[in-house]
Amino acid sequence: MNPREKILAAVTGTAALLFIVYLAINNVFLMPAAQQFNRARDLMQQVERARAEKAKQKVYETRLKELAGRTYGTDPLRVSEQVRSRITELLGMSGLSTERLTLKPVVGAQVQGIYKEVGWLVQVRGQLEQVVNFLYLVTREPHLHRLDNLVISPVRGSSEVEVQAKYGTLVLLAETAKDLRVNTVSADLDKSLLETPDRDQYNLIASRALFRPYMPARRPEPTRPPPTPSAPSTPRPPEVPTGRYRVVGLATFADQPDIYVRDSSSGNVVRYKPGDSLGGGTIVMVDYRPMPMPDKPDILSGSRVLLRIGTEYYAVELGTYLAQKHKLRDDQLPPHLPQTQPPAASTASTDAGGKPDTQDGAHPPDG
Repeated sequence: MNPREKILAAVTGTAALLFIVYLAINNVFLMPAAQQFNRARDLMQQVERARAEKAKQKVYETRLKELAGRTYGTDPLRVSEQVRSRITELLGMSGLSTERLTLKPVVGAQVQGIYKEVGWLVQVRGQLEQVVNFLYLVTREPHLHRLDNLVISPVRGSSEVEVQAKYGTLVLLAETAKDLRVNTVSADLDKSLLETPDRDQYNLIASRALFRPYMPARRPEPTRPPPTPSAPSTPRPPEVPTGRYRVVGLATFADQPDIYVRDSSSGNVVRYKPGDSLGGGTIVMVDYRPMPMPDKPDILSGSRVLLRIGTEYYAVELGTYLAQKHKLRDDQLPPHLPQTQPPAASTASTDAGGKPDTQDGAHPPDG
């Protein structure tokens, strides 16, 4: 070997020796140390998570006690019967008739020895406003509950809707609830809840004709010439008992509108048609244009009944009382407004169908 080859062989042997030493040190010292480090890091993370969960224990305990107080009891059979009775009570308060009510018991998820879900399948028919009443009362129910699979569908040939839903609650079993107090909330619900401002916010839902068939928009007609100035002797709108007669339905079937007015003192509902006397005037038409509410401009009203009193026109929005009728300006009148004759003055007027005019406070017929 020449000197150059000897130097190359020495360098190669030294490199191989160093590599073998590195492998030995890595296997004996470095890899075990890295594994121990990673294991220690994972344990520290588990400890931190355990500490965080431990810090939430009091919050969980407080929440569990609050939820336990809102349960009906610890006996699934007794709780199921209590829930059935509660559903029937809520339906009655909302105005839905229980004559066409169907209730079927159901059992949901459960964890052996801890809790069990019980409930009922509810199927009932009624007016959309009554359904909204029921759903609102359910939101105010203090007991622990859940409403699932809610379906609202129209009833053919009727102004009513059919409601289907699953009403369920949790039952903490006796072993789980032995250190907890159950059913500590007050179960009383006042029917006056349906007259609160919170409930009034939902009137917009009931005022919509949700299931009314699609009707194409009519072609715009030439602008109606402005009416002649009214004479000084134009009669003022007669006074109507506030909070008694309320427009509860403005349906259209076969292009013929029906106006439903409810007497809140008796609960009777009377149907009117264009040309009938109502609220001191004559019904002209039902207007389905979206327009701002007179007292809440930021909320749109979807429909209203138009009345002619003398030579002026008034509107009563769906869901409001006759006493809340408001005068329409010329620019607020629909372009296709029918022309009608002013109603003849009388001391006790009746409409075309023999219905008493609600302006006199007369008792409407049973409806």
